Parts: sequence; structure tokens; C-alpha cells
Amino acid sequence: MDFMIGAAIAALTNIGLLACIIAIYVQNTRLLKSYFTYGLVLVASLFMLQNIVIVIFWFNLYLAGPAIKNIVDSASPYLFFINLSQSVGLAVLLWISRK
Repeated sequence: MDFMIGAAIAALTNIGLLACIIAIYVQNTRLLKSYFTYGLVLVASLFMLQNIVIVIFWFNLYLAGPAIKNIVDSASPYLFFINLSQSVGLAVLLWISRK
């Protein structure tokens, strides 16, 4: 499996999970107006921004050409596993938030 494509897919998955989490948190913010609920929306939004930047970053690296291919190939397994672990964590957070 190409780890670079896997990292991008995991980042896109994270964006979808975060969109669901943000929707739940915004719904909770309407009911419970507190700094905590505002903070949850802010943190989830920043995580979403991070994953959007990751997808753009990987797309630009993918198009950079053969000069940087060795560096990208050596870093991609690490970033794949980071994004995959974030996907698992966000899935658990979504599951807990829906209860």
C-alpha cells in the first residue's frame, strides 16, 4: 500500500469525523452556553483545519516530482500511522459524543 495515499485518505476521513463532531458540539452549544462547549467547538475546528492543511500538503508533495520522492516516501509511513491513530481517536470521540 502506498502510505502517502493512505495518509491522505486517513486525513479525509478525519475531516468527515470532525464535521460530525463539530455538528454535535454546535448543537450542544445551543443548549449549554458555556466556555467549555465553545472550547470544544474551537478545538474540533482547529483539528479540522489541521487535517485540511495536511491534505493540501500531501497533494502538493505528490505533485512536486521525482526530486523530493525519496524524502516523501521515507516520511509517509510515519504520517500515515499518525493520521490513522487520529482517525481511531476521533471515531471513539464521535461514538462517545453521540451517546
